[in-house]
Amino acid sequence: MILRAARVIPEGYWTAYGEIGLAVTGTRRAARVVARVASRSNTFPNAWRVIHADGSIPDGWGLGDGGPERCRRLLEAEGVEFPGGRADPAKKILADELELLLAAGAIPVSARA
Repeated sequence: MILRAARVIPEGYWTAYGEIGLAVTGTRRAARVVARVASRSNTFPNAWRVIHADGSIPDGWGLGDGGPERCRRLLEAEGVEFPGGRADPAKKILADELELLLAAGAIPVSARA
């Protein structure tokens, strides 16, 4: 279910490990499990769209695969800006939105006002 939740994050948006944990298990305590799955899986979908809750990119992100700089480049290529060095909070997908995307079969998030 963690992989499925990561798969539905739309292009141009990001989420946090805890948001996926909450959407999948009902608790943010699962954030570490999500991070562990992401770090150990070569097939974790949209890995660049899953970062820390405050919009920072983990120092260990994608070691051997371009690191945090690659993550940022991928997000920026999708239109996510980094004011103050952190991903734009207006582009953050929360757990309730992830739940809706999962229930809807990954219908893209509509433009936010």
